[in-house]
Amino acid sequence: MTVSRPVLSVEGLHIHFHTRRGIVHAVDDVTFDINPGEIVALVGESGSGKSVTSLSMMGLLPRIGRIAGGRLLFQPAGQDIVDLATAPEKALRKVRGGGIGMIFQEPMTSLNPAMTVGEQIAEALVLHGQANNHAAMARAADLLAAVGIANPHARVRSYPHQMSGGMRQRVMIAIAIACRPALLIADEPTTALDVTTQAQILDILKQLRHDTGMAVLFITHNLSLVEAFADRVMVMYAGQVVEYGRAADVMEAPRHPYARALLDCLPVRHLDARESATLPELPTIRGHPPDLAHRPAGCAFATRCDMVRDACRAGHPDLQMVNAVRGHATRCIAWPEMEGGTDI
Repeated sequence: MTVSRPVLSVEGLHIHFHTRRGIVHAVDDVTFDINPGEIVALVGESGSGKSVTSLSMMGLLPRIGRIAGGRLLFQPAGQDIVDLATAPEKALRKVRGGGIGMIFQEPMTSLNPAMTVGEQIAEALVLHGQANNHAAMARAADLLAAVGIANPHARVRSYPHQMSGGMRQRVMIAIAIACRPALLIADEPTTALDVTTQAQILDILKQLRHDTGMAVLFITHNLSLVEAFADRVMVMYAGQVVEYGRAADVMEAPRHPYARALLDCLPVRHLDARESATLPELPTIRGHPPDLAHRPAGCAFATRCDMVRDACRAGHPDLQMVNAVRGHATRCIAWPEMEGGTDI
């Protein structure tokens, strides 16, 4: 039996932002793999390091940011391994849009308002030498049809402002998959979309994964989408991965207080309370994330955690295996006390 190697291996990634306030440790020792055909969700609050992690893979960090340590090994099938952390700009240009496609957070600001959507899709194909101008425009219409846009041959001549939010998001997907990438990074692809359109976008991504075998890194703060869409999930807090495992395992039995607190904030988890005379208040996570320019000693979640103890504030917790067989790990020394007991 042949075991496929990961499309992307992130090893000990550290990203620093150099600011007037000092060095901000935006990403701190992040390690994970993404396998071919796999959907991995990256979740957490705003500012937890999700988007910064993805931008580092594309070589698109802002000027004040730099990769301070670690490796980003991109290894599509049949091609040489490229360390995206140290690759020159020429090599990164080949990867962007070719080997790795990216759906950015806001399609209205990511699309060029002065170019038709067809021209913007065709541009990626021409840039990577996959088609000439005429063939690229024909392929652009096919891609619009593939992402569910009606009358695609007419729509290639539309400008972004002539389309709805859901249609623009579909255009972003078409651009990202134009060159059949080995890895698709979807950064909040359903933000500001209604529930019906969200479901349609996720169905498109799942179908593309099935048809092409591409891997997907799905970045979101919407935990309601994760279990139905992702194979595995990583929970980030203050620049660190604090829990990872199969999506079903993490959603059903979280082993980090932060992951559990995020899930407790979901209204759907309190539907049983509708039968009671008085509805309980929706739980919230008290306090604020730490200042990453002056990271506190010990666990970064300690000031907001209901299970905190002296050892949490004294030492820097490492990731510990909850269930080695199922690949479930947490960055919490108190996880055996959480509901469900031990899994090892």
